[in-house]
Amino acid sequence: MKFPAYESVPPLRGRLPAKTCLIMRLIVLLTTVATLQASAAGWAQRVTINVKNAPVEKVFLEMRRQTGYQFVFNMQMLRHAHRVTLSVRDVPLEDALKLSLVGQPLTYTIIEDAVVIKPVEAPDPKPAAPEVRANIDVTGVVRTSSGSPIVGASVMIKGTQIGTTTDANGRFELKNVSENATLVFSSVGFAPREVKLSATTTTLNIVLQPAEEKMEEVVVTGYQTIDRKLFTGASSKVNAKEAERNGVPDISRMLEGQVAGVSVQNVSGTFGAAPKIRVRGATSLSGENKPLWVVDGIILEDVVNISNEALSTGDANTLIGSSVAGLNPDDIESFTILKDAAATAMYGARAMNGVIVVNTKKGRNTNGKPQINYTGTFTTYLKPSYNQFDIMNSADQLNVLIELERKGYYLHSNASRSKDGGIYYKMYNQMYEYDPVTDTYTLKNSDEDRLKFLERYAKANTDWFDILFRNSLLQEHSLSVTSGSANSQTYFSTSMMKDNGMTLGDNVSRYTAKFRNNLRLSDRLRAEFLVNGSIRDQRTPGTLTRNSDPVYGVYSRDFDINPYSYALNTSRLMTAYDENGDLEYFVRNYAPFNIINELNTNYLTLKGIDLQVQLGLKYKVLRDLEYSVDFAYRYANTTREHRVMEGSNMAEAFRADYDATIAANNINLYTDPDDPNSLPVVVLPEGGFFNTTIDNLKNLYFRQNLEYNTTFNDVHRFNFFGSMEVRSTDRQNSSYEGIGYQYENGGLVNPNYRFFKKMIEGGDPYFGMSYGKERFVAFMGRAAYSFNDKYSVNATARYDGSNKMGKSKVARWLPTWNVSGAWHIDHEDFYGGKVADIITGATLRATYGMTASIGNARNSSAVFYNQVTYRPYDNEKESGIFLSGLENSELTWEKMYELNIGTDLALWNKINVTIDWYKRKSFDLIGSLNTSGIGGQFVKVANYADMKAKGFEFTIAGNPINQPKGFRWRTQFNFAINKNEITNLEINPNIWQNVRAEGGMRKGYPQRGLYSIPFAGLDPVYGYPTYHTPDGKSTTSYIRLQDADDNYTIYHGPTDPTLTGGFYNHFSFKGISVSALFTFASGNYIRLQPAFAASYSDMYTMSNRMYNRWLNPGDEKRTNIPSLAGVYHVNYAIRNNDNNQVVSGVYPYNAYNYSTESVAKGDFIRLKRVSIDYDLPARWISVFKLRSAQISLVGNNIALLYSDKHLYGADPEFFNNGGVAMPIPRQYTIAIKLGI
Repeated sequence: MKFPAYESVPPLRGRLPAKTCLIMRLIVLLTTVATLQASAAGWAQRVTINVKNAPVEKVFLEMRRQTGYQFVFNMQMLRHAHRVTLSVRDVPLEDALKLSLVGQPLTYTIIEDAVVIKPVEAPDPKPAAPEVRANIDVTGVVRTSSGSPIVGASVMIKGTQIGTTTDANGRFELKNVSENATLVFSSVGFAPREVKLSATTTTLNIVLQPAEEKMEEVVVTGYQTIDRKLFTGASSKVNAKEAERNGVPDISRMLEGQVAGVSVQNVSGTFGAAPKIRVRGATSLSGENKPLWVVDGIILEDVVNISNEALSTGDANTLIGSSVAGLNPDDIESFTILKDAAATAMYGARAMNGVIVVNTKKGRNTNGKPQINYTGTFTTYLKPSYNQFDIMNSADQLNVLIELERKGYYLHSNASRSKDGGIYYKMYNQMYEYDPVTDTYTLKNSDEDRLKFLERYAKANTDWFDILFRNSLLQEHSLSVTSGSANSQTYFSTSMMKDNGMTLGDNVSRYTAKFRNNLRLSDRLRAEFLVNGSIRDQRTPGTLTRNSDPVYGVYSRDFDINPYSYALNTSRLMTAYDENGDLEYFVRNYAPFNIINELNTNYLTLKGIDLQVQLGLKYKVLRDLEYSVDFAYRYANTTREHRVMEGSNMAEAFRADYDATIAANNINLYTDPDDPNSLPVVVLPEGGFFNTTIDNLKNLYFRQNLEYNTTFNDVHRFNFFGSMEVRSTDRQNSSYEGIGYQYENGGLVNPNYRFFKKMIEGGDPYFGMSYGKERFVAFMGRAAYSFNDKYSVNATARYDGSNKMGKSKVARWLPTWNVSGAWHIDHEDFYGGKVADIITGATLRATYGMTASIGNARNSSAVFYNQVTYRPYDNEKESGIFLSGLENSELTWEKMYELNIGTDLALWNKINVTIDWYKRKSFDLIGSLNTSGIGGQFVKVANYADMKAKGFEFTIAGNPINQPKGFRWRTQFNFAINKNEITNLEINPNIWQNVRAEGGMRKGYPQRGLYSIPFAGLDPVYGYPTYHTPDGKSTTSYIRLQDADDNYTIYHGPTDPTLTGGFYNHFSFKGISVSALFTFASGNYIRLQPAFAASYSDMYTMSNRMYNRWLNPGDEKRTNIPSLAGVYHVNYAIRNNDNNQVVSGVYPYNAYNYSTESVAKGDFIRLKRVSIDYDLPARWISVFKLRSAQISLVGNNIALLYSDKHLYGADPEFFNNGGVAMPIPRQYTIAIKLGI
């Protein structure tokens, strides 16, 4: 027995953790077993055929069904074939093939597991007398256009059955060949090529071009691989090669601009944070709108459930919002996007938002010799620039601050003791810094000295982007090994991604490993075994959860140090370093603050491990009946540690009690109720915080399937697929606040009792744990019938049950269904002539069915927790029972009816056109409903809304130019239109809920619409903003944001684009190729970042729009930019027109940021990617014994070609910032690919 040889791999340096070593040992063991299995003897393919006067295509399909071999042929070629009458029983496949092709103008070649059908060359009608020639020996190599050797390519002497196949290096050898013979080279997926020999042609270098003609297609649904002729749904396939995004480690972004109806909005570019992906728009109001990810047939559960709307908040839990962040892009073979009810029907109650099926790479037959592939990418980031943003320079802002100073701001009494302070805070406090040695103060209180002090900052014009961002390196290395025989194929890969971060505060490393083995254990039994694992180590700036203040109308985040947000919102007057080059500190939260110091002393670390084991078995019970079992177990653990060290602003804010004024106003101090007349006291005298959040996921998946596939009476094809599925998902979340951890003192913990006393009195526990158990069971069946390959009918039914739904039978269990059909017009007898020459393929499809979603359902039963009652003193506390939620006995699934009509056209066998129109009706949508409080619960989760939608999708793609030895052009253009409307809504959101950037809800309008407070102009006397009253009869300066909207706010448009699309082109000539991807979207509206306020801190930036502000009475006719109101005017001059009462200027100025004046269109056109690839010539790389070598230069997110000028430089996809959220950067990558 001969075993394949494997090259040794140099050992890794350093010590590996015990768990990692164990995993590596298991993988080595499994690889060894698979290799041994690979050497087993092959199994014979035998068929039984009994047909009478049947089309030859039917015979091929029957052979494929019985043997598993793929048949590659051109439908145009088969038009000239005769019908077949054949009756054989249990004969070898080749014998049956020869009998079926007797008298046919066709021949065949078997290559690995594929049968290539090709025309027989017509003989010369007047053959010349053959010349007597000598025989020669011919050797050579067969490669792709990129230089990669083609393994298993057929090399045949034309007109004979004599030939050979290429080895693992693409080489071949033929001996004793006539020198006037013609060799025919062919391989699956490539156009055949003929070469005429001569007496001197003894060494050949053959290049095969990809074939234009396509093999009989199949659709991978995750549950089964089904013939395209039996599939009637709307789906799209994306090959990973075409969607490749070198330098972008998250595979979800590979779908940008690739599929009509799939929108990918980059609401955060931080690794691990998912983009907002929608398949045919939103289907729910407050539940899940994310598509279902299915990887190699197994549903991939999210570690934490985060809605699409919450993805843009920047909260820490968005770091684990992407369920596919642990997948190596180099392992991906293709994506299949299932869109309509027919395509997603097998997923029933999980299919309402569409399904993305990820197919990863498998091993293949290499005759036992391993093939090694390496991919390395090296990426650098470009720093953002102030040139694109609406931000004042330092000199202009100082002029505005001086004007504010004249209006009563930045005085000694308030600026020197303010919560947040910039240059004025520093200036005033230097006036009080006394040096007893010199008997002088640091700064004299004179106009000359003050102006000299301010002059340095006026000239600073600090470029915070340049200081906080860096042109660092992101590198990815991926190594894969493919090996196998006819009975066993193995694929193993490992990868490392190390991103040094585009800012001073972030970096991430990810390590992945994948093992996949496919076995043929006998002629009836096949098996598949997969292991996927990933390890992640990430660091980001420390962050807390975003806060919403509906009273004053503002969003805030305590201690936010996001570098991008800081650069956009921090005054360019301030500097990071003083005159001596040391860090310069200003003040935030009454404590010293320097952003560089903060990024070093306040940060989050995230450590994650994700491991999945998967097993599949397929057993052929009968010739037409197959039973299969799929099992998977997944464990994922993510630990977030928020380290707040001594010297950080957050830790020092808890110790800021420098004088009575500061102590009285610092909310981080503690007022003891036992001593109410005393000043607040410090509760964190030493150390900082070590806060930990842990998320665990345990997922068990089991499915058994039964598939019956047969053809009878030559024209009737039938497929039945039945399945039973069980899923169990356990999630656990725990959090702990480590108070008083002393990082600079060896980890000593010595907390002050007052901190815990404060927490107890406020009912704020320092530790918490929650868990959820989700149980699902489903039964499903699918029947497909095709008559003569002209007419296809599908019917699917599924019955789902979940413990998350109400106990009543009608609520907990849900039947979903679908019926669909297709008419393959090009198979009709009447289809021909000039029309058939142009439209070479034509299919009409129609679908109607119901799918569903679980939404954010919870507490099907009443949920109670033990709790300690709120009491001011320990001796008064007692245990109690807390009602978390009443029983939701009638809570049921979100459901949707969908009608889809589509067509698939092929033009000149070069271009494919797909058109779909759909209409949807969603009902029983789940969300939070305010109640009267009966039973003790004021807000309850309920089925409270309905919605409808319609859309149109168009895709045209193909190879307009495809010269076998020259220029090739591959192009694709797609766009989709989606519009939805809420038809029933049992709640009336308040004004604050509707005017937020994420959008609000209103009956008769889209799922998420952008609404604004109606601006009525500036006050003619003082220039502050005013607004129309709800009755529209007058104006007012005060809007109570907690009031019900009642159609008061103005609707602009949806927050999601109604038109999305992409335009992709790939040009290649010999070894050089260039590709470019453009993406575009329109129809949505965006809320601008808040830029105006009643008062301005000298620490924060100002908008350039301030140049056009109201200055004098009458200016309200030329501008809508509000005035800089003085201290007196803010507190005493602004009146409510309704009752002439004085209101704080904070209300109208904050409301301005959510008015009709703070809106922009979200339309954009973006140059998303440009790639230049060069395949090194074979003669160069053969010196290094390489199969292939390619080098690429790639640019990602290169340019925003068009956007609304009223965005003032902001990215239309990234409309929120802060926390851990970062925009998608511009980046350039060098990629190297080697085949060994």
